[in-house]
Amino acid sequence: MDAELAIMRILHIGPGVVWVGSAFFAAFILNPRLRALGPGLETQVTASINKVWGPVVHGSAAITIIVGFLLISSTPGREFGDLFSSHWGWAIGIGMIAAFVALLFGGFAGFSQSKARRIDASDTVGLASLAMQTGVFEKLHAAMALGAVAAMAAARWV
Repeated sequence: MDAELAIMRILHIGPGVVWVGSAFFAAFILNPRLRALGPGLETQVTASINKVWGPVVHGSAAITIIVGFLLISSTPGREFGDLFSSHWGWAIGIGMIAAFVALLFGGFAGFSQSKARRIDASDTVGLASLAMQTGVFEKLHAAMALGAVAAMAAARWV
């Protein structure tokens, strides 16, 4: 493997680990605990965390996806024409779709969270509904991101 390909793989896998790990941490550990503390505290903490969290997670996702496209065109014996036309292409193609769907769910979670911050604190029904919606989107984001990793990891052996 040449140095360029090795560097691209590191730039694909490293940020991918940050993205998927962050998605799981947020969906299954951090945000459920914050919600349990109540909307007032949750809003303050998430507003503070998201100033750093958003750029790190979204930046990691963007780097992962962009470098992933570069890897397809740079890997010897592989090209975009292989997508959905070989076992490798199916695995990578499914992983790409899962990654984009994960991004959408992550975005939906962020929009729901942002909407909840703008709702009056006395609207407990609205806040509870948005908290549930956000939680579902966060979990779908994490699951689809993990599915993308699994599909692409399997590509090497199919």
